[in-house]
Amino acid sequence: MKDNLFYYLGGEILLYKAIILSLVMPLMIVSLLYSQWTFYKNYIEERLSKVQSYIAVLLTFCLYQFFIIEFCRSTIDGLYYQYSMAILSFYLSNYMREKYLGHVMLALAPLFDNFFLYTINDIPAAAMFNFAWEGALLIIVCEIFIRIEALPLIYRCTLEFLIVNQIPPLVYFVLPGKYHAMSATYFTFASIIDVTLGTLLMFAVANVYVNFLTKQYEELRMARYDGSHDGLTNLLNYNSFHSHMNELSQKSSKHQIICILDIDDFKKLNDTYGHLEGNDVLVYFTKRLFTEVKAHFGELASVYRFGGEEFCISVHGVTVEDCLEMIDKLAEELRTKDYVTATGDKITVTFSGGIALGCDKKDIKTVLREADRALYYSKRHKKGSVTCAKDLEKKSTDTDMPLSY
Repeated sequence: MKDNLFYYLGGEILLYKAIILSLVMPLMIVSLLYSQWTFYKNYIEERLSKVQSYIAVLLTFCLYQFFIIEFCRSTIDGLYYQYSMAILSFYLSNYMREKYLGHVMLALAPLFDNFFLYTINDIPAAAMFNFAWEGALLIIVCEIFIRIEALPLIYRCTLEFLIVNQIPPLVYFVLPGKYHAMSATYFTFASIIDVTLGTLLMFAVANVYVNFLTKQYEELRMARYDGSHDGLTNLLNYNSFHSHMNELSQKSSKHQIICILDIDDFKKLNDTYGHLEGNDVLVYFTKRLFTEVKAHFGELASVYRFGGEEFCISVHGVTVEDCLEMIDKLAEELRTKDYVTATGDKITVTFSGGIALGCDKKDIKTVLREADRALYYSKRHKKGSVTCAKDLEKKSTDTDMPLSY
């Protein structure tokens, strides 16, 4: 132990230590955690690549580990809560769906702590290798507790931290030499009580933070969803389509298919039954369109509301024939299941379409224009059909319509 005035003041040192362990450090650690994840979610993640953002978070994590260790050594001449940031970060990263980042922090915490203590001569060289079993212990305990879904997450996290925080001192306590002396200085009944109270406070405050973060994250998710999806049909909207086209413009359009569909006589339907009924028809159509597209192509395809009663399908890695087969099934379902209006009238919803396939010599905007011209041809010459761009006469004046993109 260092010479410390409080060490010689009997009960006063216990009170001082209790305040540090049960109040100051728990609040400090939660504050560090809050700053780390706020910095990551609001600034780093949006500006850096995945790898770069992970590196930035891990560097910040190591800086905070250093701060926690130095704070303990300079105030109470011991080592407590050295795994708290790692455990809290593990649970938070799981919540944020960044599970591997949490595992890295669990493994990194013992490695950093032991290396730092070795460099300042607090532990012998042989103790450097303790990080292996300590890291394994952290990961195993965390993985066990995160699967015990019968307990609320806050209780699991608290119990886990109490276990992890006390096992290393217990192990060192039964070992001879410096390990025993090091553990005996702070593995006392009083310190166990202090750390237990501090842990309860830490996770109570952390729970408030996680609830706040949950609300903030949900609001952000909803804002992003509203900005990228159509409010009526819940399909991806034109903003998303525009971003998708920009991404595709950076690479070859080979094997990329664009299909544009337009509900036939939709204006007449609106004029006859009203706009509310027209909106219901749009929802009726898009539900069946989305179901058919996902059933045939899964994640290979995206469906967008292109504007009004027009819809666009973007799919990669399939053939035009596959798309036509899907469209035929959609048309067949609409023919066999009429839409019923509020007044009981039955309406057979039909659509026209245009489809175009990309190649190395075409950029994606050219493919989009070809699909739009093919749709225009279907609307002019054969409603209820889908025209392939490759089948059109290249010099046909009937298809010479500009695309408003």
